[in-house]
Formats: sequence, C-alpha cells, structure tokens
Amino acid sequence: MLTGLWALAAMVAVAGLAMLSLAGESWAAKKNVHISGKVYRFNHMDTPIPGAVVKVREYPELKAVSDSVGDYDLKVPNDTNVTPYLLSGEIQPGGDPSSNHYNEIDLQTFHPRGKNLQNANFQTPTDAEYSGLKAILGVPSDPSVPTSRPDQCVVVTTSSARNVRGVDYQTFWDRTPHGVARATALAVPAVPGPVYFNEHVIPDRSKTESSEDGGIVWDVVPTGTYRMIGDHPTTRFASFLATCEPGRIVNANPPWGMYELAPGEQPLAASNVAAGLDGSKVKRKSARKRFVEFKVRTSELIEVKAGLRRNGKGVVEKRFNRIEPGTRQIKLQVGPNVKPGKVRLQVFLTDRSGVSMKSFRKLRLP
Repeated sequence: MLTGLWALAAMVAVAGLAMLSLAGESWAAKKNVHISGKVYRFNHMDTPIPGAVVKVREYPELKAVSDSVGDYDLKVPNDTNVTPYLLSGEIQPGGDPSSNHYNEIDLQTFHPRGKNLQNANFQTPTDAEYSGLKAILGVPSDPSVPTSRPDQCVVVTTSSARNVRGVDYQTFWDRTPHGVARATALAVPAVPGPVYFNEHVIPDRSKTESSEDGGIVWDVVPTGTYRMIGDHPTTRFASFLATCEPGRIVNANPPWGMYELAPGEQPLAASNVAAGLDGSKVKRKSARKRFVEFKVRTSELIEVKAGLRRNGKGVVEKRFNRIEPGTRQIKLQVGPNVKPGKVRLQVFLTDRSGVSMKSFRKLRLP
C-alpha cells in the first residue's frame, strides 16, 4: 500500500485505479529509441513550424530540427529520463505571417522503455499569444518585458480524449476539440490550482473542472518534479511528470500528458515511473553476512519494493517508502538461512499515481 501523501493522492485522484504492474526488463536490450512529433503554433494546428530546434535537458548534445512540415525525429538513450524541449526561435519563411517568433516550451519528462515515442508534439505560442495568456493568468514575471519568462514554472496539459492517440496528425486535427470535459487534476507534491481552460481556449478561474477544450494549467510551480494526476467521474487518465525550474513552461500536450485510458487499458510505459534500475551485485563480508546491492536512478520521489526469489518463492523482501530524486544505492541483507545459488532480484518501482514498473536481474549468491 502507498503511504502518507501517496495514499491520499491515490484515493482522491485515482479512485478505482488498481495498482498496475507494467512490462518487465525486456526494454533494456535496446540502446536508443526515437521521439518524434510535430512542432506547430498554439491553437493553430494548421501552422507547422519548420526549422525549429528540439533538444533534451538531460543530454545537451542531442538535437533535432523540424522539417518543412514541422516534423522532427530525435534519437535519445533508452531506459533513462529525458525531457525534450523546444528552443525559442524565428518562424521560417512560409510560416504564419502574423508573427515571426515562437517561445521555448518543455514537454513532460519521459522514461522510454524499448519503444519509440510518437506524436510527442510541441505547440508553442507566438509572442502576442504568450503575453496574452500570461496576462490573463497573472503569471509573476518581469513587468517591464511583456514576453519575459515566468519567475517560477508553468505547467500545462490537456485532459485529452482516447480517439486522438495512435492516429496521424490529420486525424488528430480533425478530432479537435479533443478534450474530455468534467476532468479535474492535482499535483503531487501539492501546488495551488490548477486553472481550467473554458470552451474558448481561455484560462478561466471560475471553472472547477475541464471543458471540452480540456486545457489545464498550474500557473505558479516552484522548482522540483511533480506527478500530475487526473480524475473524472467515469474516466481514467494517465499521469505525467513535470520537471520544473524558474522560467520553464512545461506543456504536456496531446496525445501525451493527461490522456484518457480506455476501460482496462494500462498507461503507456514511457509516461510513468521516471526511474530505472542501474546495476546490481552481491557482496559477502563473512559466511553469515551477504548483501545484494543495486542502484535506482530516479527523477521523482518513488517507492521501491525489492526482493529475492528462487523457484517462484520469495526468500528476501523489503520496502523502501521514500526514494528521493537522484541515484540511490539500496542494500538487501541476505540471511544465513538462504542457501547459495541462483536467485532472481525483483524490483518494483512505484510513482505517486500508484503505477508500478517491474525490473529484474539474475544473480548468484555465494
């Protein structure tokens, strides 16, 4: 069971969502995966942006440039945390004549697990749209510069419908507006808000749930990582991780972000549990003192349940309720009653929405 704040978030935001155990360690064999999508103007799906530069926060050397129709393809390491972002820049010739500048936007933090990520789109506002949205929300920033970046961080997402996921861009466009109305959302750890967009695609503080537009925004988010969790009377949504620093605008937009799940459907692996298992080894200090050590790399606060199994039975098990972001070493002590030989290290990593990922390693005890 989740404890403390995690349990509260699970009860409030994902009532009825059982603990999910997604795919195991089969993703580890691939070295790289591809993230691809389209770069286009906010609220103008007919205006792609060619020549836009997409980079990755965790890997500054990686870069992709959108082509003549705004499509990009970015190769990133597999089984690690990656946060793609769009560099601010000029709209190329042939683009929208009403503005020649677009703004820097981050996507959510992904953890690819052996599959390419498609339709990881960037929608970015022009300067006029950016300044207008910032003024409506009253986002704290330098008042002398209308286009100045936020003093803290802004996180945006959409309670998007299931029918815009797994389709091409034209179908995605044809099915706009693609929001699911009556959804609510919360951030863990908690931050004020959110504010919901009305049916005219305008943030409206009088709204207490999403409209058919589906837009949701947290306008003042301190530095840190936040698991954003959606709720609805009849529909389940995937959660996502937002990585915030001053000046960032994280737009976890459709068909990723807070996307609708069909009945019985599991969330896509890359959007959950921004953490992975990094190596394992056995140490022996004496005939009676043996340890299994492994590292966990995580970008968010997670829970870890680790154990050793032999012939389908557990021989050691331990739970670690709070693993802070970073690379953390975890140790399991093996009692003298556990005989030498082959064992299987099995690790469940659980994020704050209650979703788990399972990893395993084969080991030999001395």
